[in-house]
Amino acid sequence: MSDFRQDFQDFSPTVYLDCAYQGPFPRATEERVLQAVQLKCHPHRLDSSEYFALPNRVRNRFATLIGVEPAEIALTNSATQGIGIVASGLGLKAGDEVVITSGNFPSNLFTWLHLRRRGVHVHVVKPAGEHVVPDDVLPVLNRRTRVLALDWVGYTDGWRIDLAAFGDLARRHEALLVVDATQGVGAVPLRAHDIPVDVLAVAAYKWLLGPYGTGFAYLRLDIQDRLDVPVVNWLSVEGSEDFDALPAEGFSLPHAAKVFDVPETSNFLNLSALDASLEYVESVGVEAVNEHCMRLLDRLREGLRRGEYRVFDAAEPEHRSTILGFQAESADATTALHRKLRASLVAVSLRHGVIRVSPYLYNTEADVDRLLEVIR
Repeated sequence: MSDFRQDFQDFSPTVYLDCAYQGPFPRATEERVLQAVQLKCHPHRLDSSEYFALPNRVRNRFATLIGVEPAEIALTNSATQGIGIVASGLGLKAGDEVVITSGNFPSNLFTWLHLRRRGVHVHVVKPAGEHVVPDDVLPVLNRRTRVLALDWVGYTDGWRIDLAAFGDLARRHEALLVVDATQGVGAVPLRAHDIPVDVLAVAAYKWLLGPYGTGFAYLRLDIQDRLDVPVVNWLSVEGSEDFDALPAEGFSLPHAAKVFDVPETSNFLNLSALDASLEYVESVGVEAVNEHCMRLLDRLREGLRRGEYRVFDAAEPEHRSTILGFQAESADATTALHRKLRASLVAVSLRHGVIRVSPYLYNTEADVDRLLEVIR
């Protein structure tokens, strides 16, 4: 396996197998943050053009990452904000319907449930099996359905849904498919224009190695006119680069997702770090990230199957991600095992009674072997 450890800080004596919780900064990002701090300490060095150049660089990187146009990317502070752009912008009213699943991450759950105060009927589908499949949501889809909102990769056990199948289903019912893709983008290759997905909301502090409080939303170009802009970010107004020429009235907004950018878009500390981290992901390639992580998880699967553990695994590769979950023989035993791993300086998460392992480029086979050694 390629050795990427020199690109990151040394975590020893801890074995960090928890990228689905927080993706650490590469060394290159750390250096860029220090440069940004110096700009804030010496603002006379800050060129005003960077208020626009920096967000544009980050926007272009996101667009390249998922194979879309920069005009389809809004810079956000979270997946929650990305989902909120649609939930608040569609003008949903009494009689409209939204379909979500009980396993959605909170960012893709509570925003929709909150619409019930307007009389919107929000169906919460409980899958018949362990994971949601199209047949689970089909019975509740109808002509009043406006949105089908799902998670691409399950945050508990890493199950990856078939976006094309759900997208086709949503299209047949003239509904929007809104996806929280936080636990997939950056670790699993994705070309958004190749699948019938209308909106992707992504937090960038996990697999994209960015700061907490950064993210993006992909808003397909032909649905943007359907979304209301509740707050105008003046940086997105046409001609805003020329501050002195901004009109007091008669302004216009571009036909682009940037009109939904988080205000104070040019957050130099956050965006400088995010720009550097995305540059690092680009340099390595998402395919290489995926291959590296999958190889480590294959080793983990093999080791777990030698013991009495329940492995949450997909037989089909298309449903696998860079997250793997497993359990001991009981809920109490699983909780105790998680405490033992943490006490042994093996950093993994416990989510809904499932031990979640999520390696990254800085991990090696020795890290997986250390985890297996502890649980044995």
